[in-house]
Amino acid sequence: MTDQIISPDVELATFHCQLGSQFLESGRLAAAESEYQKAIAICPGLTNAYLGYGALLLLQNQPQQAINTYEKALEYTSTPEILSALGLAWLALGNEPQGYYYLGWSAYYSCDYQTAINYYNQYLANCQEYESSINLEVKVNLANCYQRLNQYNYAAAIYRGLIDEFPQVVELYVNLILSLSEIGEIAEAITMATVAVNNFPDQIYLKFAKLRLLPIIYNTTAEIFASRQGFAKDLNAIIEETSIFDNATLQAVGEGTNFYLQYQGDEQLFKGGLSEKNLQRQYGNFLHRVMVAHYPQWREAPPPRRRAKSDKIRVGYICSFLQWHTVGNLFLGWVKNSDRQKFQVYCYYTGQEADQITDLYQQYSEGFYHIYNNIEQVSQQIYSDRLDILVFLELGMCPQTLQIAGLKLAPIYCATWGHPATTGLPTIDYFISAELLEPAHAETYYNEHLICLPNLGIYLDQPSFPPLEKSRSDWQISAHDIIYLSCQSLFKYLPQYDDIYGKIAQRVHQSKFVFISHWYQEVTAKFQKRLYAAFDKLGLSGEDYCLFLPRLNYAEYLQLQSLADVGLDTFQFTGFATTLDAIAANLPLVTHEGTIMRSRQSAGILRRLGVTETIAYSESEYIEIAVKLGLDHETRTAIKQKIKNRRFRLYNDLKCIEGLEEFYQTCVPVK
Repeated sequence: MTDQIISPDVELATFHCQLGSQFLESGRLAAAESEYQKAIAICPGLTNAYLGYGALLLLQNQPQQAINTYEKALEYTSTPEILSALGLAWLALGNEPQGYYYLGWSAYYSCDYQTAINYYNQYLANCQEYESSINLEVKVNLANCYQRLNQYNYAAAIYRGLIDEFPQVVELYVNLILSLSEIGEIAEAITMATVAVNNFPDQIYLKFAKLRLLPIIYNTTAEIFASRQGFAKDLNAIIEETSIFDNATLQAVGEGTNFYLQYQGDEQLFKGGLSEKNLQRQYGNFLHRVMVAHYPQWREAPPPRRRAKSDKIRVGYICSFLQWHTVGNLFLGWVKNSDRQKFQVYCYYTGQEADQITDLYQQYSEGFYHIYNNIEQVSQQIYSDRLDILVFLELGMCPQTLQIAGLKLAPIYCATWGHPATTGLPTIDYFISAELLEPAHAETYYNEHLICLPNLGIYLDQPSFPPLEKSRSDWQISAHDIIYLSCQSLFKYLPQYDDIYGKIAQRVHQSKFVFISHWYQEVTAKFQKRLYAAFDKLGLSGEDYCLFLPRLNYAEYLQLQSLADVGLDTFQFTGFATTLDAIAANLPLVTHEGTIMRSRQSAGILRRLGVTETIAYSESEYIEIAVKLGLDHETRTAIKQKIKNRRFRLYNDLKCIEGLEEFYQTCVPVK
């Protein structure tokens, strides 16, 4: 890293500023004033000079002159320090609203959102005749602060009021839609989005925001079907009416993904134009056309390298989650165990935060690039590295990675089941899955050419499980309860299966069903209401049988796995990482094997173990297995022991690495 070059003017101004501060400390006020004025004259953008001069004026009881000084500084810089000083100066002058206004801005720029909220609320409580545009600015900032603190309900309330007062400000609708969607208020969000689209038909972002308004929690299966129909209708309208060359379109496709589309259940429910494969292909083709319209230099794949037999194959892995995350953890083994005699590995991390998992990816890579929020830079780096194969470890969770996948930066593109859904992108050549995860004729669910690696397709190190330090009493659970642990994200729970818990409870009277709450209490409350209604229909009280724990850290979560008696998997989108954790704790897991890959993940893990007794093929069989495990201590103990004896089969599996690298070699022939 090179030292920053400082101009002689800045050095001289800094000297005068420091001299002024020394004079100020020693009480030589006139000399201090002279030095500060010299510093400002030499370098009008020197923040410390204004701060020092303003402090001197306040010391001389001249708050208006201090305000003038700070306002002059704002012509060059708006640092939190200047804004804070200006706010204090206004308070010294006796103008509290102006003081709170600038102190609020200072805290906002410093990302101290709770302090900013306090100041903005004081401003609003004291302002009387200030311009409505300033009130709009303050209230928008106030709502943004609540958003940053994940208090979306408060933000939504502010935006509702602002829309009534300023119905022509597009930003208000956008922010309200975001706030409502985060807390699961999708019906209201769709209503507001529809109003906004009608009021501002040229605002492309609003159309995309409406498209992505898929419920987090569904009330009925009819609502699922209606949501899918609405998505298909909005997608068709966007494709037909939107210019791919508009910069706003490029920005809009980078603001989100169709993530929740994959949580609507079994594809058997949706046919023809409503199938996931079709909708993903429509969106993928559109995204591709948008990307190459703006980056035509990456429209066509670069020609394959002329590779001699001795040349190593260059494989790149790109992901926004090369950190402590399900995707980052599961696919680290591919990079770690790569045959360095045959392959050169490059990793492109497009996420923001780095941790020990990021460090491992860097350690095991010949080339590692951490480039956040810069599509052009990471694309140019990939293109310059002349890769033979580029592998996207997930496509569907991060919009920027999806945008990059819409370009063609290497001759061969692969996607994996880091997000288990066909990408629909015409640029993706292969979808890498695993033999134990896919059903017969699985290729019919993919737009890409399906590749199934041996076994589970991933290499896992054997985990170390922490000693048991928690007890049931730490979570107010009775020692006599049969704990059924179901710890999936709440958006995986579909309404047609709510009654299974009550039906188990009817036969296992001492049962306790433990769930993990969503990030937002409003979403958890929606699921609770739906689940308790299913218990009511069976003449039971959901509150007596169900326990919702707050979000746990990883160590607490593993402790909970050890204390549970039976694990209950979700239907139609099972666990994978959570199932691995259950196996590490020797926890018997009841799962239903569905028709598509993401509904068969847990079953694949259990088949690898040879523990198939807890795999169900119908809802009634699922209930029977769960009841038997709850009532029969000997059966439960026997399966726990069986898991313990066989779990080694999940770890250190080099066959998947051999299969992966054999596939790579087939893709990149010698020339």
